[in-house]
Amino acid sequence: MKIDLKAITEEPLSFDDQLVLTPDRVDERAVAAALDVRVVGVVLPAGGGYVVTGTVTARGRLLCSRCLEPVPWQMEESFSVEYRLSETAPGEAEVELGDDELDVSFLEDDELDLDDLAAEQVILALPMRILCDEDCAGLCPRCGANRNVEGACACAPETDSRWEALRELAKDTTN
Repeated sequence: MKIDLKAITEEPLSFDDQLVLTPDRVDERAVAAALDVRVVGVVLPAGGGYVVTGTVTARGRLLCSRCLEPVPWQMEESFSVEYRLSETAPGEAEVELGDDELDVSFLEDDELDLDDLAAEQVILALPMRILCDEDCAGLCPRCGANRNVEGACACAPETDSRWEALRELAKDTTN
C-alpha cells in the first residue's frame, strides 16, 4: 500500500495494512516462507518532512542456523522514522550525522510505500542467530544429514590429525 504524502497537510493520517513479505524481500537465508505482517501507525507532517510512528507485527517461519529446519517466529516492534524529500538530502559529500538524524530516510517522490517500511522493520527485528533449540547438533559436515534426528547420520567421528602427537604421547605413558 502506498500513502500519498501530498494529501497530508496538517492533520495526521492513520494507516493499518496487512501484507505478505516473501523471503526474497526480507532475507532468503533466514526466512523459510512468506511472513504475515501487519503495520499500524500514523503519518504526521513535521518541519518539511514527515514522521511515521507505529507498530509492526510479523509471524512466520525462519530457518535454524545450524540444521536448516523451520522455526516458528513472531515479532512486535514499535518504530519511529522521519522521512524527508530527496531534494533536502546532503548529496554526495560526506556529512557527519548527529544522533537525531539516524532515523531519517529520504523519499524520491511524495509517496510512502508501507511494504518497504514494513520490510525494513522486519529485517531490523530478525534475530542474528536463529536456533530451533539451544542444543541443536546441526548438519553433518560430511553427509549433510540432520544430526538432531536419531540414526540420520552414520558417519564415523572425524579425528583431527593435529592431536595425533598427543595420542602417541598418551600411548607411551600408559605402556
